[in-house]
Amino acid sequence: MSKNPLFVVTNNGKDVEAAEGFFDAIIKKMGLSPVLEFLQMIFDILMEQVGGLVALELFRGILDEVVDTLEKSLKLIDPVLAFSIFKR
Repeated sequence: MSKNPLFVVTNNGKDVEAAEGFFDAIIKKMGLSPVLEFLQMIFDILMEQVGGLVALELFRGILDEVVDTLEKSLKLIDPVLAFSIFKR
């Protein structure tokens, strides 16, 4: 038995895209793909600069701040979804 496919409708119903999962659907529905690509590029550049444990800890601190900010934003937008994702 196959699962029901998940689709995202954008552009006032003119565009329909298949989504691979719940998060993919949210990203496509809100148009966050360019933002995520930009963040990925920044993280890749930062990881290239990591040369030791101190730099790795600094990078981890930056990532923790980004995740905390995203978590707070999601809690403001949809508290139930935030609780189901972060469990706190």
